Amino acid sequence: MKRAIFLCCVLLATPVSAQTFSVALGGKVLGEMRYVEQGRGATLLSTLDSTPLGVFNGTFTGTSTGTPTGRFTGESRSSRKQRVVTVDIENGRAMQVAITPADEITELSDVSRVPDGVVDPVRVIGAMVNASGCPASMRMYDGRRVVTLAVGAGSQSGDTLVCPVSYKVVAGPGHLSPLGISSATIEVSYDTVGGGQSLDRITIASGLFRVTLSRVN
Repeated sequence: MKRAIFLCCVLLATPVSAQTFSVALGGKVLGEMRYVEQGRGATLLSTLDSTPLGVFNGTFTGTSTGTPTGRFTGESRSSRKQRVVTVDIENGRAMQVAITPADEITELSDVSRVPDGVVDPVRVIGAMVNASGCPASMRMYDGRRVVTLAVGAGSQSGDTLVCPVSYKVVAGPGHLSPLGISSATIEVSYDTVGGGQSLDRITIASGLFRVTLSRVN
């Protein structure tokens, strides 16, 4: 009992940082994304409930216990499918992957095929949220594919810093089956008023799609 009370006090004493973004396509709000940090842990939650014809409606919950060593767990739910992915990463190297159902496993779920120096999707968003200047280039691994995010030189205009990012799936399947989206151009915009820096907007463009994540708090 005393141990439980002590643990509760520790958790309550740990600062919590949370940011929420609306998700919009062509000016229409599709849902929201929320990023939360507490101690060494981080959580990414997204809910899409207004996509065209409801085709891509669903939820995603991702947790990450640390970087460069930790465990990523991602759970995706929609009317079309459900998937749970667990990835253990040690010093940037994927060590173990578990995926259910089994038909969601890809050839990149074999960790021997995964290059070193990877981070999970939750930490990618965290790197953008916590950047000082433009974030560093990253190599993301989600248990099913490897993606490079190549960050270019940022441009400052007034109180806004814009960082260009080239997003490319370099191994494994593309996103949003059956579309198989494998590349996108991203602009990460920061508000730098008063000499500080806070993530304001992420714009993702691929083909005819242009999705904007705008901070609401």
